Amino acid sequence: MPGFRKTLKRWIRDSYDYLGLVLIYSFVWFGVFLAGMGLIVGVGRTAHPGAVVGMSLAFMVFVLSPLAAGVYAAAKKMVTRDDPAVADVFHGFRDYFADAWRLGFWQLFITLMLVANAVFYLRNQGLGWKVLGVLVVYAFILWAMSMLYHYPILIEQKPGVLKILKRGFLLTLDNAAFTLGVFFVIILLTCFTAATLIGLPLLYLGMASILQTRLLRGVFVKYDMLPPERDFGFEDVDDPGFKLPDPVKPEALEVEGDKTDG
Repeated sequence: MPGFRKTLKRWIRDSYDYLGLVLIYSFVWFGVFLAGMGLIVGVGRTAHPGAVVGMSLAFMVFVLSPLAAGVYAAAKKMVTRDDPAVADVFHGFRDYFADAWRLGFWQLFITLMLVANAVFYLRNQGLGWKVLGVLVVYAFILWAMSMLYHYPILIEQKPGVLKILKRGFLLTLDNAAFTLGVFFVIILLTCFTAATLIGLPLLYLGMASILQTRLLRGVFVKYDMLPPERDFGFEDVDDPGFKLPDPVKPEALEVEGDKTDG
């Protein structure tokens, strides 16, 4: 299993090597997000607030989730060096549409339930309520960490939504330190791209999808579900299996020549 530092190194290398595609994938998803939300806000000026909320949730589930699955499908191609192209994000949207909107629905539903319960318990007076609120907050953090695996599992295995949720939870528990480290990097990436403004639409989802794909594939190596990946670089010259032929000495050439003349 690759270590945390090697995973980050490979993530940065992949993001740099395919920077153009990272920019395009991120911009496509964020552009659709802005266009859809702008349309909903425009329509919502004359609609009931409940209808606006419903349209927003439906847009997130039926459009943004499958489009995100397309970005993650393209991220896998970038990680595996499988000739990624701009059209891959749209192919992924089509191929994973049904599973992606179901996954998006459950992600949104569970997230909203945890947030609502945490707010409810923490706002109530009494030590018991506060303790319940803190427990729900911890459950939310665990849930957020497990979500790092959801889309990569969907792309890698396509097992069904309930199995995705279960496997994401189990992988998080069994690889808590590794997952927490990547989770922290995702938070830093979010803060950095949001602070720079231009980074959010151009870098965020493309880079985050590559890192989460790296996370899952690194864990799969641990369970022998994928072979270890080898980094090819200058360090391979020191590999024990690599050896240059010994140079031929001039004396040996003279001896061979004498034998030939004789």
